[in-house]
Amino acid sequence: MSADSRLSAPFFEIGPKNLLRLPAIIEVALAAVRAGDENGVSVIVTVPAPLIAQVQRAVPDVFVFAQTMDDDEPGPSVGRITAESLVDAGARGVMLNHDSSPLDPTTLARTVRRASESGLMTMVCAGTDEQALDLARLDPTIVLYEPPELIGGAGGGDRPWIRPIDRRVREVAPEVLMMHAGGVAVPEDAYRIMRSGAQGTGSTSGVLRAASPTDAAAQFIRAARRGYDEALSAGG
Repeated sequence: MSADSRLSAPFFEIGPKNLLRLPAIIEVALAAVRAGDENGVSVIVTVPAPLIAQVQRAVPDVFVFAQTMDDDEPGPSVGRITAESLVDAGARGVMLNHDSSPLDPTTLARTVRRASESGLMTMVCAGTDEQALDLARLDPTIVLYEPPELIGGAGGGDRPWIRPIDRRVREVAPEVLMMHAGGVAVPEDAYRIMRSGAQGTGSTSGVLRAASPTDAAAQFIRAARRGYDEALSAGG
């Protein structure tokens, strides 16, 4: 599937953090995009800023997102990541407010605006219902809902909060895509999340800790598609 200018459901995100070197990131991204093509799933790979251009060049059909950015305007600052520099590097979007790199509300709102004005998609992370609603009002591309206690663990089971919070977000920001993750340790977790009505999900540990990350990426993406289709069939 050729990556369109904007993201649509269903989608799957892999965030290598700083766990992988460039060749391994490219290998996983290529496998994920192949699986995405086969299953009709868009793929996001969230990578460190210095690797954006090389990953996007090597895997043009993946949505490469930066792991964060600063709200600085172009100017004499040093060591800051501006929206313009991400665009010039080829990023399609940026993740903001991850649990490991939170932003205060004022800075986050300004950063979302700077990214959007520069043409970057935005994935903003929320840990509670009220935070998800507040962030949706900033009009990001994606709200990523991750209960902090699930991050890095094994989620398992159904997540009864998905449908209610997604419904509430649609009421205030119908164009925002809702992604649910945290504790997506095995493909069955991705299936359950998407079956519950999410438009996207993702996994880092579940993919990268597998015996074969490339095979795992494909398995997660197939499971996500299966859950999405079942939710559609059920009218979810």
